[in-house]
Amino acid sequence: MEKEIKDALNFMIGAASTVKTESEKILGQIEEKLKELSEKGAQDTSEVSMNIRKYTEEAFTEIEKLLNEAKTRFEEVKEKAKAIIPENKA
Repeated sequence: MEKEIKDALNFMIGAASTVKTESEKILGQIEEKLKELSEKGAQDTSEVSMNIRKYTEEAFTEIEKLLNEAKTRFEEVKEKAKAIIPENKA
């Protein structure tokens, strides 16, 4: 009985070690493929790719403007609310 328990324990340790090793190996391969795809995309200077980059950059710029405007308006409303609503000094 004791031998079976030790064998089972050793099996679990071996399986865990193998899963860890294989997972790290697969993760490394995935990272390498993603890097390769990124480099390939960076080298693509076709009209479609250039337009995608241009419009994406413009979209990010517009989103950033909208977020900044929303933040500014929120701060304005917050200041107005502070002026209207008395502070609760407990």
